[in-house]
Amino acid sequence: MSTLVNVRSARVASFACALIVVAACTDASGGVQFDPGTVAAGPREGSPSTTQGLGGETGSGSIAAFERPRAMDHIRALAGRIGVRVRATDGERRGARYIKRRFEDLGYRVFVQKYSVDGGTSRNVVARWPGARRYPIVLGAHMDSVPSSPGANDNASGVAVLLEVARLVRDTEQAGFLKFIAFGSEEFGSDGRHHVGSQVFVNRLGDKGRRKMGGMISVDMVADGRPLIIGTSGIGPDVLARILYRKLNRAGFSVTYRTLCDCSDNGPFERAGIPASFMWSGDEPNYHDSSDTVENMSPADLERTGKAVRLFIVRAVDQALLDRLRRY
Repeated sequence: MSTLVNVRSARVASFACALIVVAACTDASGGVQFDPGTVAAGPREGSPSTTQGLGGETGSGSIAAFERPRAMDHIRALAGRIGVRVRATDGERRGARYIKRRFEDLGYRVFVQKYSVDGGTSRNVVARWPGARRYPIVLGAHMDSVPSSPGANDNASGVAVLLEVARLVRDTEQAGFLKFIAFGSEEFGSDGRHHVGSQVFVNRLGDKGRRKMGGMISVDMVADGRPLIIGTSGIGPDVLARILYRKLNRAGFSVTYRTLCDCSDNGPFERAGIPASFMWSGDEPNYHDSSDTVENMSPADLERTGKAVRLFIVRAVDQALLDRLRRY
């Protein structure tokens, strides 16, 4: 996640926008709390009914359960064996190569989208199931980290969720409504820009693609904190974020809705008028630090997020949702 200046705890209702970001930030008081209104509270996460729902709810078909050990293996590979993945460096390139191979192993068609940044080459890894819609919902996470940080939570955690969810939905109807993207160059670079990879992807969609793209969810820093935070940057349509929030709330997840600054890869999609949302587990002490290691993240919170994404895909992602999102 791009730099947040003077961020308070995610459990406090006030968040500050990054000072260097001027476009579409909220006011100085920070996040806006969403009033769930008539949204059903549902059972709390971990209750018997919730556990059953997360593991294999009615209507899930052949979609398997999210497996924490598999997701943790991806984090160990990215933040452990590969380590620091600063944009346009060999570390980021190695991370992209690892991610590409894992998607290919699962049977996805993979395209590596390259672009120039900071005097070098960065890339997005774009994966789609054969026969999937051309303009579906993007499930995205950035693969780069800041200098000196192995980026376990920020953001090997998000990439691990992408890869494990891709395994769950492969060869299912839901795979046809999704596109998985590991973005490069989300963090600020020497040229002062951030979210470069997601902006490149949005730009290359063209006018038609931006009109037809269903939506986007950015999974960013999701393995160290509760409740799970859902929201937008307050720029574009919030319909997808609100649907995501309501589905998870009704399923019994501990979630809260916030409007934050332009701090993740959902930003470029929102600015293009595409319904987008972020998933975030909040501020944590190892943020953008060399201590952002596998040992300092929470596997339980990683699993919580993976189960949340899986449940949303099972219960909400279909043609009707795409049609609804495209009206905005």
